[in-house]
Amino acid sequence: MLRLYKAIRPAAGYSVDEAPNSHPRTAELFATVRNNGRVLDDAKIVIGGTGIFEANFKIKKLITDDVIGSWSVNIQRWARDIVIRNGLLSSLWSDLSTIVSARDATIHDNNGAGIPAAEFLRLLDEAEDGDAQAALRWAVTLNERGRLAAQLQGLPASAAALNGKPSYKR
Repeated sequence: MLRLYKAIRPAAGYSVDEAPNSHPRTAELFATVRNNGRVLDDAKIVIGGTGIFEANFKIKKLITDDVIGSWSVNIQRWARDIVIRNGLLSSLWSDLSTIVSARDATIHDNNGAGIPAAEFLRLLDEAEDGDAQAALRWAVTLNERGRLAAQLQGLPASAAALNGKPSYKR
């Protein structure tokens, strides 16, 4: 859960500021506000803190391959390493294969045994083209209690296709 700071304070040079690290997970909004109260388009949210975000999900949510679809993905990410784009509430899309090859995610079979990244990537390449593409991104959302939360979002498409479509950029 992200901590919501309600105070508005002027901060010169906000583009280089960092979210406070006084809590495990924090988010801070940096924006330029006109005298009439209108926020300009260069607003950004910065996530910080000392905690780690962790997400687990079954690959079959994104990929329909029979072999790797039953496996699960575990992603752990430091809050400070999540980069939210200026003027938006999400990061760029990244391919699942890129995340696994960078060792930012681990793959587990049904019994919880780890699958080597090279084995997963080989099986992903051997699967049919359209069925084995998946992209992930981090987003700042509101949960059911109206509080800020970080969410890992995924779609069964390549990151290049999603980052290139205006409707999926947001």
